[in-house]
Amino acid sequence: DYESISGPIGYNSFPNDPEFAAVVRDVEIALDLHFKPKLSAKGSSGCYFVADKNEKTIAVYKPKDEEPYGHLNPKWTKWMHKLCCPCCFGRSCLVPNQGYLSESGASLVDQKLGLNVVPKTKVVRLASETFNYSALDRAKARTKRNIYNKVPSVGKHFNRIGLPPKTGSFQLFVNGYKDADYWLRRFDNEALPESTAKKFQHLFERLVVLDYIIRNTDRGNDNWLIKYEPASAKAQSSSHDDLEEAEWSMVENPEISISAIDNGLAFPFKHPD
Repeated sequence: DYESISGPIGYNSFPNDPEFAAVVRDVEIALDLHFKPKLSAKGSSGCYFVADKNEKTIAVYKPKDEEPYGHLNPKWTKWMHKLCCPCCFGRSCLVPNQGYLSESGASLVDQKLGLNVVPKTKVVRLASETFNYSALDRAKARTKRNIYNKVPSVGKHFNRIGLPPKTGSFQLFVNGYKDADYWLRRFDNEALPESTAKKFQHLFERLVVLDYIIRNTDRGNDNWLIKYEPASAKAQSSSHDDLEEAEWSMVENPEISISAIDNGLAFPFKHPD
C-alpha cells in the first residue's frame, strides 16, 4: 500500500490519514510564512526540526539528497569520508540514499504489527531556504522571482516560483523523551518498580522484534528514546463531604514508554559483510 507511505499521486496528500495530513499542512503554512526549520547539530546528515506557525516543533524532516552519503549533505564529515576513504564508504548491504524510504517503511511495519514504538513517518515533499540546495537551484529560484516581480505577464507562466521541493522522510516529533543512554544510566542507580520494569522489558522486546524484522543495521543508545515519569502522589479524600481534608495516601506507578527513531539504515538487500 504505497499510499500509506507517501500518499497518492500529487504529493503531500494523505486522504487515509487526515491527522497526519493536518500536521504536514501546518508545517507547509509555517514555511510559507518564512518560519525556518532548524538543522540538528547531531548526526551525520541533514536532519531538520520543523515547526508550526506557533513555533512549536512538531516533526523531524530528513531530505533524501541530504542523507549521510547524499550529494547535498550539509555535514562535511561524510563528504571528507567519501573523498578520503572511498573503499570504506557506506554499507555495502544497503541501497545508497534510500534512508528516507527505510524510515517510512519502519513506521509502516510498526503500524501493521501494532508495536507502537516508531513515531508515524511518511514520505513528504517540502521546500525551505534553510535546506541545503545547490548554487544552480538557488540561482534559478532568484531568476524566476526577479522575472515574476519585473515582468508578471511572463513570470505567471512558471510552474513554481522559488526553490524546488525536496523529497524526504517526515517523522512526527515526540515530546518529553530523552536518549536511552541517559535513562539507562539512571536506572543502574535507581531501580525501577517491578511492574514498571516488566513494562519496560515488554517495550524493549517490541523494539527488538521491530529491528529483527526490518533488519536494522544501526541501533545504539543514541537512536532510541525513553520517556520516564516518576511516581506521583494522587489525592484521595477521606470524606466525600470535606474535600479540604484530603489524604495523599495513594501513589501512582511510574509511566515509561520508548520511541524508536533514526531507522534509515534498515532493509538491507543482503547479509552485511
